[in-house]
Amino acid sequence: LYGYAAAALYESILPGMPDNFTLVGQLNSFPTVPFPLEDAVHDWVSVANGALSTLMTGLFQDQSEESRQAFADLRTDWALRRRGDVTPDVIERSLAYGDQVGTFLLGWANNDGYVQTRQRTFEPPIGPQYWIPPAAEQQSIEPYWGEIRPFILSYADECAVQMDYVYSEDPESAFYAQAMEVFEVSRGLTAEQREIAEFWVDTPGQTGTPSGHWLLIEAALIDQFEMSLNRAAEMYIKTNVALADSFISAWSLKYQVLLLRPETYINAHIEPRWSPYIASPNFPEYPSGHSVTSGAAAQVLQSMFGQVAFTSITYPGGQRMQRSFVSFRQAAAEAAISRLYGGIHYRAAIENGLEQGECI
Repeated sequence: LYGYAAAALYESILPGMPDNFTLVGQLNSFPTVPFPLEDAVHDWVSVANGALSTLMTGLFQDQSEESRQAFADLRTDWALRRRGDVTPDVIERSLAYGDQVGTFLLGWANNDGYVQTRQRTFEPPIGPQYWIPPAAEQQSIEPYWGEIRPFILSYADECAVQMDYVYSEDPESAFYAQAMEVFEVSRGLTAEQREIAEFWVDTPGQTGTPSGHWLLIEAALIDQFEMSLNRAAEMYIKTNVALADSFISAWSLKYQVLLLRPETYINAHIEPRWSPYIASPNFPEYPSGHSVTSGAAAQVLQSMFGQVAFTSITYPGGQRMQRSFVSFRQAAAEAAISRLYGGIHYRAAIENGLEQGECI
């Protein structure tokens, strides 16, 4: 969703950015979008408003009436705001062009293979090393997400970092040591380590997920750097496409490796009454999605803005939390290690996940 929104924003205002290039030939299967009338005046904020409202409304086919109305209200609100700067006829023309772009890109988005993944069920294999869905919720989260068309990657596994150690129950093995580290760290968490685990929790269904956390960082950077619309669009297309491909890449590998979570292993071989600081998510362990996503986002943002100090604000469980960083890579490293503090990832999934994200 964030990737498609960024593509709609960028390509819709491209005619107003003479120094920039179309996404055609850069994003996979990206369609040629019609240009606006050459001699007509357009307001690019209104063009973006039209493109985003049309695309996003179309992507949420099963949305509630309340959500549909929220999209409509946001569109109307932005149209009214622009009346102080441009005439009604320019706003109307701009919205119409934005709608045209949004409709074109909706067709592109709807052919990414997502619909086909809705029609399949998943049965995890049986074996001591394999992840099993928690008893309270038997449905696996997005087992076929890795089959969705990537934005930039040639194929989902182009940057995959395969698991480089083997499953073992031997107390002398590397695998046992990885699980023991999770167990021992969890028993001595400092106040800051608990805060870090909570700050980056980003639970699916309750938050905007790890991608949404980085989107909040992007939004804060717009204010920090007083970005123009053009520069913001560049940041969003580069970063959000990296975020989108990170989830496709990570989920493709997750459901190939299908590795059990530390909670399952520790309960079976170390301490039966142990539970992680944050709840184990309902999908396989390897690689860490936070690590892949954060590695990719940090790499893109660092390449655009360099070594930048910034503050990130998020609201896990409705509670405002704030942390400051001296670089994007420091934030990515903290997001990654937060999963060890939370007790839901082994170190290898974290470190290899960062490498996978940086590749993307």
